[in-house]
Amino acid sequence: MKNKTLGIFLVLLGVLMIFGEHEKAWVVSAVLIGVGSGLVIFYK
Repeated sequence: MKNKTLGIFLVLLGVLMIFGEHEKAWVVSAVLIGVGSGLVIFYK
């Protein structure tokens, strides 16, 4: 799996996690979106 594909997958997973019912879902979402966008931007 290429880094760009993995990054897009992590961002989408983070977007889905933001709607989770768990108390700390926003933390997991922020980490996933941050790592995913880092993979897309920095590892072209």
